[in-house]
Amino acid sequence: MGKHYRVHISVAPLGATEVKKALTAIREAWTSPHYINKLEKNKVFFLQASAEAGFLPDESEQAFAQRVSVAIWKKVGRYVKVVIDTSDSDEVPTDCFELSEYDYRKLMRAS
Repeated sequence: MGKHYRVHISVAPLGATEVKKALTAIREAWTSPHYINKLEKNKVFFLQASAEAGFLPDESEQAFAQRVSVAIWKKVGRYVKVVIDTSDSDEVPTDCFELSEYDYRKLMRAS
C-alpha cells in the first residue's frame, strides 16, 4: 500500500462560479476533500480544502503540487494562486509549494 499524505490546498482569488470549478479539478486530479472552507469578501472567494490520501505511484510531492495546480488552472481557465502543503505520516514538518505566474506560464505551455 502506498504512502498517505495530509494535504491542505488553498486557492485564491476566485469568483463565485470558479469555486466549484476549482473543487472539481481537485476531485478529478486527486481525491474528494474531507474539509472544505470557502471564505468570501466583496464577492472574491478564498478556497481551502484538505484531505488525506495517496499520490500517484512514484509521484513526488513537488510533482503532485504541479499536477494539481495545472488541473485547477485549466478548470478555472486562468492563473489563480495555489498553495499546497503536504506531509506524510512519517514527517513532522510540512512541505509547502506555491506556484507563481511564471510557473503557470511554463507548466501550461508544457501541458
